[in-house]
Amino acid sequence: MTGTTFATYIREKTKTNSTTLTDAKLVILANVVKDDLAAKIISNVDEGYFDMEMLRDLEADTRDYTFANDIVKNLKYAAAKLDGTNFSYLTESDYGAIEGEKLPLLENTSIKNLYAARKPQFLITGRSMKILSGDDIDAVTDGLKIVGEVFPEDITTSMLAAATDLSIPSSDIEHAMPRASHRVWAKMVVIEYKQSREKPIPLTEDEKKIEIDLDDLFKTLRKRNSVRSFTAGVPRDDGQDY
Repeated sequence: MTGTTFATYIREKTKTNSTTLTDAKLVILANVVKDDLAAKIISNVDEGYFDMEMLRDLEADTRDYTFANDIVKNLKYAAAKLDGTNFSYLTESDYGAIEGEKLPLLENTSIKNLYAARKPQFLITGRSMKILSGDDIDAVTDGLKIVGEVFPEDITTSMLAAATDLSIPSSDIEHAMPRASHRVWAKMVVIEYKQSREKPIPLTEDEKKIEIDLDDLFKTLRKRNSVRSFTAGVPRDDGQDY
């Protein structure tokens, strides 16, 4: 569905209009339901359905890399071409382990000394990951690869006025809800609206069958390519925009 079709469908089924169900209220309902539906897809179709693979350049003498979305908070794995050619998988460290070393580990020299005889790791702080290795970092094109879960982005009021299909993400580092899910998504919004009224509105017989619709959706999505890993080139992000 396009944004306009999505909004029109919901208002038709709820017997509302843009005054009684404003765009602002509609997107709030839609995004709450979207997150719930996405979680159901992950649980019932594939836990990696919304995974995304991102590549970015390793930069000389740079250990810290910031990403534009929250992918590092839901990281599945990371790898880096620390020798300039071959990917080495990195395991995650944590501050507890670092503090136990009694060293100023966040300094480059301390990192190199500590990891001289260890396998490389990474440390997550907010949206940033720090590479922990025994050697200096060399510049390597597409030398850092991460895979993590990126939940479908929220829709906005401007999307409801657009003719763009809601399955098309706003950028190549975002996911959107798959087209096959749009009718179920819209129906779930209708149900959410009706049940959230001070005096709940009775559901139609069709709306009462939402669990059947969900089962059918999961079956449809399972038949399709379940590998939702998308490779996105990520430009340098030093966090100045956040």
